[in-house]
Amino acid sequence: MKTDVLIPTAVDSVRGTKIRAGIVGAGLMGRWHAQALEMEGGEVVGIADFDLTKAETLSGKYPNARTFSGVEEMLADGQIDVLHICSPIESHAEIAERAISSGVHLLVEKPLAETNAATLKLYEMAREKNTLLCPIHQFAFQRGVEKAKDQLPRIGQLIHIETRICSAGAAGLGPEHLDAIAFDILPHPLSLLQRILGTDITAAEWDVFQPIPGELRILSRDKDSTSISIFISMNSRPTENTFHLLGTHGVIHIDLFHGYSFMEPGRVSRMAKLTHPFDYAARSFGTAVANLARRSLRREAAYPGLRRLIGEFYRSVKFGLESPVSRAEALAIAEIRDLLIARAGIAERTR
Repeated sequence: MKTDVLIPTAVDSVRGTKIRAGIVGAGLMGRWHAQALEMEGGEVVGIADFDLTKAETLSGKYPNARTFSGVEEMLADGQIDVLHICSPIESHAEIAERAISSGVHLLVEKPLAETNAATLKLYEMAREKNTLLCPIHQFAFQRGVEKAKDQLPRIGQLIHIETRICSAGAAGLGPEHLDAIAFDILPHPLSLLQRILGTDITAAEWDVFQPIPGELRILSRDKDSTSISIFISMNSRPTENTFHLLGTHGVIHIDLFHGYSFMEPGRVSRMAKLTHPFDYAARSFGTAVANLARRSLRREAAYPGLRRLIGEFYRSVKFGLESPVSRAEALAIAEIRDLLIARAGIAERTR
């Protein structure tokens, strides 16, 4: 599906040159965005954060980066082509609206906005201003996910999809924050479902069970009767981020923390049953070692997929292409997230 495509005159100023990038939010994700964008040929020219000390510390690593206390000042400077929004979710919509009004393209950490309505408003604004808008759904851009998609026909009929996310991201926070963080993580598995299934996830049936704060147990079934299970926990340990595709002829395992995947064939025999633990361990170990070596060569120490997503978005900006994450994908995710928040009955605690 075609999405936001720039008119030719909108890219003349950046074609053939480095993308000039600004970052709002000088915390952990701001640092990783800065590193990734520079490796993809961009240039950090501005860092904005209410905490000037953080902004100055990060900008000090990039010779042409200026420090700003707010996004208004950075946008008024008129020196950026792309703005990376790495600030708390409650600030996303306001910052994005100001950037779009200034004609700046946007990469926004997930969730793109707090509600589906707010997300739709941003896309309408972006269409009117001929700017590109893209949420950071980096897992879909991991090499392991691409490999899993290529191997999907080899596991026969897809029967079940299971994702398990056990996060330490809420460590030290009170129960009132756990639900919000769990729902902020939700766009990641939803984006993977869209990419792997290639279907409209809004057409599936969805239900959510929440036994305690910070726990989401989501069940769904798509039109082809493939069942789906999403488990997101702020409490379960050890930490984990995995995606499993179960078919009639095998299983594909995806490790999203590290960005690799491998397939187990569905051989059935007494010997296969006996050796399964060793075969699984060997496949997992071998793939993990090769993946670590590959990431080391690419200087991709964390958040695999982020660098590739940023690189594809920058090429879209330079050559007038559509966003690597389409408007339809982003709106479908926002719609399902809203639906599940409402069904969990915790909207007031997550807004």
